[in-house]
Amino acid sequence: MLWLAAILMIVAGIAHSYLGERGFLPRLLALPNLPPLRKDRGFTERVLRVVWHGLSLYWWSAAIVLAIIAVQPVNPLRAVGLTLSATILLTAIACIYCGWRHPAIVIFAAAAALTTYAVW
Repeated sequence: MLWLAAILMIVAGIAHSYLGERGFLPRLLALPNLPPLRKDRGFTERVLRVVWHGLSLYWWSAAIVLAIIAVQPVNPLRAVGLTLSATILLTAIACIYCGWRHPAIVIFAAAAALTTYAVW
């Protein structure tokens, strides 16, 4: 059952990202009165994309955690910790995509490093 749940989360993430790019995001980003963040429409569009696809990333992370539980490795806490660390690091990379000035880049990168160090 856990494997089926993991597969469903992977499929949901793929469908969410694909359908979002094909249907929802183009319509949203085409709005002429889209409120700009930092007075920059490009930044606003990047943030919306990161937030949209970030949800899919977290669903895929949940799928990995479900698979870890299903496999029952020797050290499940390490496996889950490294999965979370990778997810947090990818969040930092997504912040870089939004703009180098994003204050959370350092926070997410540090959290990923500390999590990796703690579970290694």
